[in-house]
Amino acid sequence: MARTYSSELRAERSQQTRATVLASAQALFLEDGWVATTMGRVAEHAGVSRQTVYALHASKLTLLDACIDAALSGGRARRLRDLPEYRLMADGDFDTRARAAARWLSGAHERSARIQRVLDEAAVGDPAAAARLVERERNRLAEVRYAAGLVLADPDLPAAVVDGLWTLTSRDVWLKLVGQRGWTPQAWQEWFVRLLGTYRGHARDEPGTTAGAVDDVGSVGDPA
Repeated sequence: MARTYSSELRAERSQQTRATVLASAQALFLEDGWVATTMGRVAEHAGVSRQTVYALHASKLTLLDACIDAALSGGRARRLRDLPEYRLMADGDFDTRARAAARWLSGAHERSARIQRVLDEAAVGDPAAAARLVERERNRLAEVRYAAGLVLADPDLPAAVVDGLWTLTSRDVWLKLVGQRGWTPQAWQEWFVRLLGTYRGHARDEPGTTAGAVDDVGSVGDPA
């Protein structure tokens, strides 16, 4: 019994350390940016050793990647497609599905848009970060195709539809509208619901080939 309790306590402490390191890293990335944030500063901020940080994350890039994933999922260790609020995009009539998609995307952007901009910053001068950014955008395209198929009730959407939604659901558009133009998240959601309505019933009329070029990616950790 004592041994079981000891194991559970160690596991709990390890989980707390992981969460503390991620929270410290995210705070520093957001405040100081990619270049100024170092593994040593993260360790100091988190109150742990550098060795502990490196044991959890092999590099600053993998640490940033973990921060992005945690922000997207709200800290839950589950696939995005398994989250209850994500699965609502497949339920109900079109308006219900569209509003579920708008809520999901709005929440995902609120949690993750700013930390993902740190990856944009890193990609300018770091080839590994640039490659990771390309991979994340490729994954996001696959996720948009999947989610849009649920909402529009068409799993075989043309590339033009998917490409358009991939562009309009980007963090760049979110940050321009909410960050620069002063839209509220609710106003963005209403706009997005109306946007989805323009595609309803016309998806197969769009020009372009079927958006199947990224079928090998599968479900990934980026918002639709």
